[in-house]
Amino acid sequence: MKQIVLKKLNSNLTNDSFGNAPLVRSSSAQVSPFRLNAWAVVIALLSMQGMSAMQVMAQVKQAQSATVSAMPTATPNSSPNTSVQTYTLPRLVDAANPQAKDLIQLFQEAAQFDPTYNAAKYAYTAGRETYWQAFSVLLPQITGSYSTQSTDIRYDPNLNNVANRKDYVFSNSGWTLSLSQPLFNWAIFEKYKQGDLLTGVAEANFAQAQQDLIVRVSQAYFDALTAQDTLDLYLNKKGLINEQLEQAKRNFAVGTATIVDTNEAQSRYDLVIAQEIAAQSDLLVKKSALEQIVGQPIMAILPLSKQAKVETLRQERVVKYLADSKGKLATNDIIEALHLATGNTIEDWVKQTEDVNYNVIVSRLNTEIAKSNYRSAQATRLPVVSLQASTGYNNSLGNATSSAPNTYYANQIGLQVSVPIFTGGLISSNARQTAALYDQSLSTLDFVKKSNAVASKQAYLGFTNGIAQIKAYEAAEKSALTSLQSNRTGYNVGVRINIDVLNAQDQLITTQSSLYKARYDAIMNGLKLKSLAAILTDEDVLAVNKLLH
Repeated sequence: MKQIVLKKLNSNLTNDSFGNAPLVRSSSAQVSPFRLNAWAVVIALLSMQGMSAMQVMAQVKQAQSATVSAMPTATPNSSPNTSVQTYTLPRLVDAANPQAKDLIQLFQEAAQFDPTYNAAKYAYTAGRETYWQAFSVLLPQITGSYSTQSTDIRYDPNLNNVANRKDYVFSNSGWTLSLSQPLFNWAIFEKYKQGDLLTGVAEANFAQAQQDLIVRVSQAYFDALTAQDTLDLYLNKKGLINEQLEQAKRNFAVGTATIVDTNEAQSRYDLVIAQEIAAQSDLLVKKSALEQIVGQPIMAILPLSKQAKVETLRQERVVKYLADSKGKLATNDIIEALHLATGNTIEDWVKQTEDVNYNVIVSRLNTEIAKSNYRSAQATRLPVVSLQASTGYNNSLGNATSSAPNTYYANQIGLQVSVPIFTGGLISSNARQTAALYDQSLSTLDFVKKSNAVASKQAYLGFTNGIAQIKAYEAAEKSALTSLQSNRTGYNVGVRINIDVLNAQDQLITTQSSLYKARYDAIMNGLKLKSLAAILTDEDVLAVNKLLH
């Protein structure tokens, strides 16, 4: 980022051999006792009294002694300040660092290690199984069983009436194969439709997670750039104020300025120290947030190029629409075959967001699921018809009354019809509940569409107006720099006061901070707009990555 080159820097601001700024110490300035302007007093005394030079100097010394003894020592601060030490962190944004990573590298790492994205990926894998689970209830249900049993009956000889009884040992075994095929069951047919819809929900959620990953990585990346820029600006501001403070001290020492100039510069210097500490903390927080997403420690990242043209990210809108009622997006081949006009007005973006945004698709699918649940609840009043069939084999080697073996096969087939007659009001209650949930899903769908419409308008205006803001801030930066130079020149020749120079410094730093943030915000609004319209891809990440060093 653009830095103001100072002609004279205090030794505390000099970088060490490793490129890191050393410990910066800020202490209250020690100002010598107030001294009268000797030459002004000489001229005044000579004009009022015709004294000799020796007499004049004697009067000056007496006046100085009397003033010092009558007044307390004047210092820039009424109370002594303790020394404030700030430790400058190693630079996070450093194009010269060989370990510096760009946006593409961080995005690839996040795709592997980001827990939010991984959770969405596993949820998608699990969600795909709902279709097969729902489809399975339409297929025949076949079960098999096998059993074997051995019986040993022995009578107690001590009991009465056992003379004609014999001990028996017999066994039996068999197997059974059963089949159940639903012929008419509207409730499970609705469950099958829900399985298809739930799979669509899983796919849409995962597609949104992919787009969210691009937005989250980019946002964390540019938040880190903003934090580093803010810290750099405060360090630069501290150097400017320190130079102005030293000049105010020198002017006060020779009597060409009052103590007010020194106090003003000292107060601004103390304030920028506090701002620097806050900026260091914010940089650490933003770095940690980026590391949490990518799952890896980050040594350095690349800055945005000074010559980056954010307007190059402007691309025509890619038209997308739903291919069917299940929420699936049409392929590019279908879209191109229709020769739809690609508009880029704010209404075009809002319309596409309301139609094919992945969150809107999820809400639309949830509405269809709620409607299916209502139909399923109503269907429980209908009869259920199913085909039942079974085959089995039994081998019995005797029983309690006969020792003759008994072996046979058994085959059965039948039609089963069941009709609910009285369920205690359960069916009616379920119908009322699912009807209310369907109404709730409609309201949720309307809310999601309106929310995304507002978000797309904000992103569209943020991007288009952001381009204009960048140009305006670039012109304002040049004007603020010229104003600072003019005020410093005016201060040196006596036509400007110290506060004018300090205000010009603040204006320059504020303008530069706004310029850097406007660039990052414009890029992010462009990415968010495409994400809302469900057209954000890896190509957009590559386009942004080209703007980095």
